[in-house]
Amino acid sequence: MVLPRVLQCKRMKHCQLVLRIKPYSPFVLLPCYPTSVAAKWVTVTVTDPDGRRHSLDVQATSTYDAAHLYVTEAKKERAVGLPKPTLATVFEVVTEGKVYRVKGEALQKWIVERRQKWNGPKGYMFTKRPGLV
Repeated sequence: MVLPRVLQCKRMKHCQLVLRIKPYSPFVLLPCYPTSVAAKWVTVTVTDPDGRRHSLDVQATSTYDAAHLYVTEAKKERAVGLPKPTLATVFEVVTEGKVYRVKGEALQKWIVERRQKWNGPKGYMFTKRPGLV
């Protein structure tokens, strides 16, 4: 009978690996996946009808989360300079040198799905953010 051994991952301190291999080899490197996704700084850019580009730096866990944070900031009354996003808006999210495009329709669908799926304090805080419609 092989008993599982719980090892602390050396690459990431917040996760643990459960090894169930009979002969243990120090040369076997198993993949390590983080249990939580860290937020990264990204730049969200929107082009208004006049062709001017408006950018906002946010800390987000995904491209959709970044676009949703832009919507939250743009819909605040103090955000006078940011254009109000609609379902036709295309958000350009730049992270680590790559450009991702999020369409307004897809973002609204993502927002609705998250509002239905998430419960507890996380879901409550998420419902406080405005949607596109």
